Amino acid sequence: MRVQAETDRDYWRGVLLAGGFTAIPRWTLDPVEGVDEYEVTIADDLVATLRQLADELEISLISIVLAAHAKVLAALTGEQKVTTGYVAVGGAQSLPCRLLAEADSWRTLLLHCHRVESELLAHKDFPVDDLRRELGLTEPSFETVLDATGTGRGLAEDTVIGVGLSQHGGQLRLRYRTDVLDADYAARMAGYHLTALALIVADPGADPGQRSLLAAEELRFQLEGLAGPLKELPDCRFHELFEQEVRAHPDVVAAVQGDRHWTYRKLNARANRLGRALALSFR
Repeated sequence: MRVQAETDRDYWRGVLLAGGFTAIPRWTLDPVEGVDEYEVTIADDLVATLRQLADELEISLISIVLAAHAKVLAALTGEQKVTTGYVAVGGAQSLPCRLLAEADSWRTLLLHCHRVESELLAHKDFPVDDLRRELGLTEPSFETVLDATGTGRGLAEDTVIGVGLSQHGGQLRLRYRTDVLDADYAARMAGYHLTALALIVADPGADPGQRSLLAAEELRFQLEGLAGPLKELPDCRFHELFEQEVRAHPDVVAAVQGDRHWTYRKLNARANRLGRALALSFR
């Protein structure tokens, strides 16, 4: 018993001191204190295929969801080493779960998440909060939580998003703080998780970094909608446009570097001298 306690302590000490807090980007135009929920149905055929894959790899269904969750966090933050909370037992504390989202295939990522989950579960009964206080750690270790119990518990004080899978696996549930995220963001996050799950079963051997988690509509909005209105360009080259500015505003500052600045007239003169020097060097 004592040996197990020391083993648990060493494991959690390593996890807690490793650092790596994963902060979720804030996205709401109307921050209001409170908690809301977004739930999306996972198609029966996708659930069946996920269960089949879990059986083939001898891992749990929640390990697959954990891999999808890690990939979503990596996509949102740009970090490949991510940390999420993990609820292993209904009503118990959320445990820090550190994952590496970068892998050569979905299969490799799944096995990694399964291994991390298994290690976490082997030490889940240790009083991690007591060790945090002993180590003088006052900041939270994570702000997202994956609830593996399917019980749909509420959000802890420092948690921004809680992701849970219903007990029969047919619903993905997101609970989120409305002063940090809005309903549209929550819906997109749920969609990212579903896309990741679909990509996993479509080709477990594929590179997770080769496909976007964005839906076609959101990708089109980001590439086209956020680009602003179309503007017709003049039928001339860049240096001709610059020379037009030189003629129209010769004494207006065109470029600044530190405490130095150049007007359009001076910058044009320098550019012409450089151009002539380059032309001579190629003769």
